[in-house]
Amino acid sequence: MEKRMYYSTRNNKKAIDVYQLYKQLQSLFLYYKSKDYFKEKLSITSFDVPEDANHKAMFEIKFMPFPIEKWDRLDVTEENIFDTIEFLFHHVSKPGELAWYSSDTGYNYQDYENYDDFSGKVEFKGAVNLLICDYSDGFEISDSGEILSLGKNGLEEILDAEIIQYDPENVDFKVREAIRKWKNRSQSVEDRRQAIIDLANVFEWLKKTEKLAKALDKKDESLIFELANKFELRHHNPEQIRNYDKNIWHSWMFHFYLATYHAVIRILKKQEDTK
Repeated sequence: MEKRMYYSTRNNKKAIDVYQLYKQLQSLFLYYKSKDYFKEKLSITSFDVPEDANHKAMFEIKFMPFPIEKWDRLDVTEENIFDTIEFLFHHVSKPGELAWYSSDTGYNYQDYENYDDFSGKVEFKGAVNLLICDYSDGFEISDSGEILSLGKNGLEEILDAEIIQYDPENVDFKVREAIRKWKNRSQSVEDRRQAIIDLANVFEWLKKTEKLAKALDKKDESLIFELANKFELRHHNPEQIRNYDKNIWHSWMFHFYLATYHAVIRILKKQEDTK
């Protein structure tokens, strides 16, 4: 299935609503069902969806999605749709070539020689991302099958910017984890707060190793830590600001720290490369 971004998606059309998303989920499922991409793990074929597939779904996501094209109106929720997409992702695999087999009773039949789990997930992921990028503020499914927020108002470019290699354990991994927490669709206010703290801790490590001073002057360096402390993120004292809209200010702080991280690391890398 060739993946193309058509006119409306390329040009930022109006976001689709949950019912349009549900209709697209139906088409997505029926297309891959017809190609037997769910046969290996769910025994779903182009002709049949066994009841066991529903039981497995109920066990894993607490919801019976099949038949996907016949949900009750009350079942059409963002949570059910995203849970179903993640469930399908973890049970998709691409069929190989067909071959002839014989049963113990001498019955001859055709089946697939093998299944490619990796290729199936890559293809399914591409199709899913074309579907959910237009829903609400935009979403994507990760390589591990987790649906994440893309960001909004142009901030997705900061969220998706390359994490260039610097210090795998103390910087790179921690920044990736902070972004993953921030983009998680089920994030709480505390999750967002922790993601900001994780980024602030990266700057703390850079300061203690005397690397931060090579990229920022003392005034800018102080601003980074003043921000985290002033808004009651890491430490607790009477002078901290508590009465503020966390949804607004946490978003600003996270993107400020992330943008500053990208600038600082690139400055440090440039300095190292010119030595």
